[in-house]
Amino acid sequence: MAETKLCVNTEIPNQGVKTFKIGDLDIAVFNIEGEFFAINRKCTHMKGNLAKGKLDGKKIKCPLHGSVFSLETGELLGQPGTLAGWFKKAKHTIVYKIKIKDDVLYLKH
Repeated sequence: MAETKLCVNTEIPNQGVKTFKIGDLDIAVFNIEGEFFAINRKCTHMKGNLAKGKLDGKKIKCPLHGSVFSLETGELLGQPGTLAGWFKKAKHTIVYKIKIKDDVLYLKH
């Protein structure tokens, strides 16, 4: 498993997000009360940008059609009954572990 240096933890404010491209990975890292969560940035439904989604605790809601994902597990927690959701179902997404060493965030992938 590889580790990639991301940034100093203070670069992502509380309730904030920062995006990173690492090779083929396109991730969003969220800071929730000093806990950091890394998730695939694109929604599994129709590629909405989860970095622009609405936070609710440790959940993120996609800004396009409202699919909700756990930042801890990547589990799909809900998908509204929109017409778009009727034709294409969202799936669970990928989350990554974050390691903090000397206030620096590292992505484990």
